[in-house]
Amino acid sequence: MQCRQGAAIAVVTAIVATLCPACEGDHRPSEPTASTGEAITNGTTTTGDLGVAALMDGAALRCTATLIAPRVLLTAAHCLPDGELPTAFFGAAPQGDAGASIAVVATRVHPAFDPSTLANDVAMALLAQDAPSGATPWPLPSAPLGSSSVGLSLRLVGFGQTAAGDSSPPQKRVGTATLASLAATQLVLTPAPSQPCEGDSGGPAFATIGGVEVVVGVTSSGDAQCSQGGHDTRVDAFTSFISPWVRATAEGAAGPGDRCWYAANCAASAGECAEALDDPTLSFCSPPCGQGGSCPAGLACLAGTDAGSALCRHAPPSPGAAGSACSATSDCEGANCVAPASGGSTVCATTCFPDLMGFCSSGTVCQAVAGDGGASACFASAAKSAQGGSGGCSAAGPRASTDAGDEPAAPLVTFGAFALLAARALARLRARRACAGARCRTGRGAP
Repeated sequence: MQCRQGAAIAVVTAIVATLCPACEGDHRPSEPTASTGEAITNGTTTTGDLGVAALMDGAALRCTATLIAPRVLLTAAHCLPDGELPTAFFGAAPQGDAGASIAVVATRVHPAFDPSTLANDVAMALLAQDAPSGATPWPLPSAPLGSSSVGLSLRLVGFGQTAAGDSSPPQKRVGTATLASLAATQLVLTPAPSQPCEGDSGGPAFATIGGVEVVVGVTSSGDAQCSQGGHDTRVDAFTSFISPWVRATAEGAAGPGDRCWYAANCAASAGECAEALDDPTLSFCSPPCGQGGSCPAGLACLAGTDAGSALCRHAPPSPGAAGSACSATSDCEGANCVAPASGGSTVCATTCFPDLMGFCSSGTVCQAVAGDGGASACFASAAKSAQGGSGGCSAAGPRASTDAGDEPAAPLVTFGAFALLAARALARLRARRACAGARCRTGRGAP
């Protein structure tokens, strides 16, 4: 037991050094960060803007978000750490209003989001059902903002706290700011007289352009005192990221073999939204098998893991699953698109640590990643590749035996699970501390 305890401490130490450099003394933020602050400073309470929702963790406010499609909310990437799913509240006061709460079932965080700098701080959340009646989605800008946009009046909405030390429950407020300047991916705001503060992260900056109110900014960060201005993510700079996911998650948008997130997402002729054979976090539109087991191109007539009726499905590895071919990390679900340093094509592969056991599953081994000094990922072992494996980490259960070149997993399954949990916890800690250093606007009690 003493030896295992020492190993656990070594795991935590190694993970802190690898995943949480911001936790070290040399990386502390140079400016103090307020833990709470005024919500939409100098704003007023409102029962309107029904499409602006509060992202909640139980009774605690996490962030604000804006409805941009019947099931899709636009928010900040730092509001969705490690894929954690909040609940969206539609109403004026989450802890006292007879509004509607809807679960978030999936998220899409910009693949290039950097929690230490808040670069590319934009994300989306998919609701379990359509937003309540009366909550109308806001349109995105139809064209890029130009220099003539500087000086625009911006309407801000958010649920943040009202003052430092204030313990009153979240309340929706509205105020105005001025667009002071444009950067490539950010808007710089000055109070007029309002600005966002803690709890308003992810919320909207609206502008009226051509007679239409559109969401031009997503609240990201600001000064610690919430008095000198703020920074929003430019929505027009990320429409190529936002619009495709909005289209893909729309009702009836998915065809046979396409990714789906809910039953009605599949077109009438595309079959049912069935769980992938190798990754329970992925689902695809799977039509019934035709005569003689025929299926659309790219699919095969396969039974489900529960031995149910056969459907036209993706043979493992499913698109986006560990081991599947990819061209960008956005192609992968919970993994990175990388190639092994030893040579080979890019595949979706999960991060691992060469000196720590238990991160890679059966048939895979922890190897260095090409072109990324010090990084490693789970790739197909030589034995699996020789048997026709496609690379990456398989989704198989605990191993009964150890292949040559694989990590010995059986005696370390529990320890490996601990290491994974520790890595996830410390990744969240890093995001929180990095967020503090960048003065982002998550609410009290948020991750």
